[in-house]
Amino acid sequence: MRLKHLFFAGVWTLSTVLSAFQASANEHFNMRWSNDQYNDPSNKGRMTSFITIGVPETDNRLGSASCFAGSTAGFPAIEFAANVGNLPAGAGIGIEFFSDAGPMLYRGEVKAPLSEEDYTGVRLNVDASDPLWSVLSRMSRISYRVQGQEIDLPLRGSSRAITRFLSECQVYQSGSNSGGIVSNNPPQSPPPSVNQAFDPRWATCDTFRNEISRNSDTPVSMTFVNRSDGYRGILWIDFNGQPKEYANLNPGEQFSINTYLTHPWMITDGPGNCLEMFLPQQGVSVFNITAPNRDFGPE
Repeated sequence: MRLKHLFFAGVWTLSTVLSAFQASANEHFNMRWSNDQYNDPSNKGRMTSFITIGVPETDNRLGSASCFAGSTAGFPAIEFAANVGNLPAGAGIGIEFFSDAGPMLYRGEVKAPLSEEDYTGVRLNVDASDPLWSVLSRMSRISYRVQGQEIDLPLRGSSRAITRFLSECQVYQSGSNSGGIVSNNPPQSPPPSVNQAFDPRWATCDTFRNEISRNSDTPVSMTFVNRSDGYRGILWIDFNGQPKEYANLNPGEQFSINTYLTHPWMITDGPGNCLEMFLPQQGVSVFNITAPNRDFGPE
């Protein structure tokens, strides 16, 4: 099944499941995205990365995403809950997302419930570089429409969870981890080279490059932790779009500051090249710097 925004070639060797259903306004306010990594005994002990979308410490979840070492399933699959009427499982069905960049129309297939507690919905095959991941990372909430029904999905805390999730999935896909004991430290990407595959964290430099600090209404306390293997500069983007250096971190060092929701931050390498950017969100108090160096050519 092809999607409007995707082309299918056997590049990714991981599987992902993302589901969503509509909840009340109060439930939406308490929803959070979180990321975890563990050895899954039900999948031959393979190392697995997992995203949950729900109310912390409850069974109330809007959805999930997962990928695991050694997967040969191909592109990530994403599932969104929806009323699909009487359409049978596997039937073609459209889903439209209303993003800040405009509507995004995809063609997927009907997902049937696997149990009484499961749901009907739409399943998509989505490459990890697809713009949908970027939209889910940068917006505070999004709605999608299936069969004329519009459903609201909160995205509070999605950026950090999705960024780390895709990074871990890339490590699995590269073959550098085929299973084993889970480390408490986030996985590191392979050393950069001219032929290094594109890292999705670099895309945030383009996603947020036109962002400026817009107001100072909602304060947020942030801690930046350098979990990369190199020097990193921490720069605030001011109200005129100009970067202002606030900290220089060696590997393992961290920097804390009181900032605001609409104030973007840029992470650079030694020469000052942008490696990743972050826009603070409610519920996210720590940003782990993990984007690897990249070859920008002669400086």
